[in-house]
Amino acid sequence: MKYELSLIVLCMAATALTSGEYSLAPDSKPAPTTSKPAPTTSKPTPTTSKTTTTTLGPKTTTPIPSPTPPTKLVVGHYNFSLDGKLCSMVDLAIGIHVRNGTVNDTFIVQPHKTNVSGECGDRASVITIYFTEGQFILKFRHNETIKKVYVELVEYDLTYAFKTGESIEYSGKNESLELFSVEPGHSYSCQSVTLYMGNGVSLDLTHTKFQAFEFKNKEFGPSELCKADQPNYRVAITVIIILILLIIIAVIFFLIRKKQRTDGYQSL
Repeated sequence: MKYELSLIVLCMAATALTSGEYSLAPDSKPAPTTSKPAPTTSKPTPTTSKTTTTTLGPKTTTPIPSPTPPTKLVVGHYNFSLDGKLCSMVDLAIGIHVRNGTVNDTFIVQPHKTNVSGECGDRASVITIYFTEGQFILKFRHNETIKKVYVELVEYDLTYAFKTGESIEYSGKNESLELFSVEPGHSYSCQSVTLYMGNGVSLDLTHTKFQAFEFKNKEFGPSELCKADQPNYRVAITVIIILILLIIIAVIFFLIRKKQRTDGYQSL
């Protein structure tokens, strides 16, 4: 019986403990738990931005064609040789005159800006004068039948702006000619020659002296003058005739006067 009561008491005590009616420390409050949030430090991720500088080269622009400053006619000395043999020799000043509805001007070839090439044969010789704006060509022919040397072809090319912004190409050719004819071994000389090439273009050649074939000591042979440079003997002859007539008239007048005086003396 004692044992049963003891068991009952133990069971009741155990039930009370588990139900919370009894506590070991009724005045003790649960210790507060303070949780401070851990500080989070976020470092900004550095961003690097590179600035790419592109250096552009100078812009290449096509220059506007424009006329060159006015220049004076200058005589150029040109010659072409092949294998040590002098084939042709030319002294002249070249002016290419253009006259049309919009242009009336002359392009002058500057000798110090030229190059020369050519062809050389026994019966034909060509000299080509190149300049920045074009070229000028003469072809000589040695005709054994008539025993003459002459120019049988004249050709030119010119690309030039007589007005700003207007670069125009001009060209012309005259062939089957017989110009500047001389005997073999002689040179042709003329102060001024104008060749009309068509389309309002003429070649003004001044202080000209040409020769091809049969050089002696690589110098010009005896000169044959153009008609314009030849002495005009007709004028001299006319002047002499007029002077003679004046003298004759004066003599006749003197004789008549003398006779009149003699007759007057006889009447006295």
